[in-house]
Amino acid sequence: MSLKGVRQMKELVIRYSDYDGSSKGVREWMRANLVDFAKKNPDLQVTTVLKRCVHPFVRGNYENGNSKTICIKNLQPENITDYVNNLRNQIGRKTSSNGYKKPVLSKCTSVQGEWHERMDLIDLDLKVTLK
Repeated sequence: MSLKGVRQMKELVIRYSDYDGSSKGVREWMRANLVDFAKKNPDLQVTTVLKRCVHPFVRGNYENGNSKTICIKNLQPENITDYVNNLRNQIGRKTSSNGYKKPVLSKCTSVQGEWHERMDLIDLDLKVTLK
């Protein structure tokens, strides 16, 4: 996705293994589609990292300094194309794990009653004596 006409993804990092089975789909995708993908996106720097004994992932580094990582272990090549295109089309903003929090507003009062800080101390009579 572009912001003000400029694509926000500046680098795509693909980490894979040349030996492990979880990277089989990534290796096939790289043989068949990586060169075409790089030619279609000349403004994008594509980096491959070979590392054994780890699961493969794709990471998108964006202009605003953020990065997003997606695990692609045991995926088919056509699924990897979808994930890579999804990363390329994002702006790079951080996503919140709890979403947009808005207060819960209700027209009906709670059956349990409304809570406030000194709720348990309201009916409590305290007698303080000094000795």
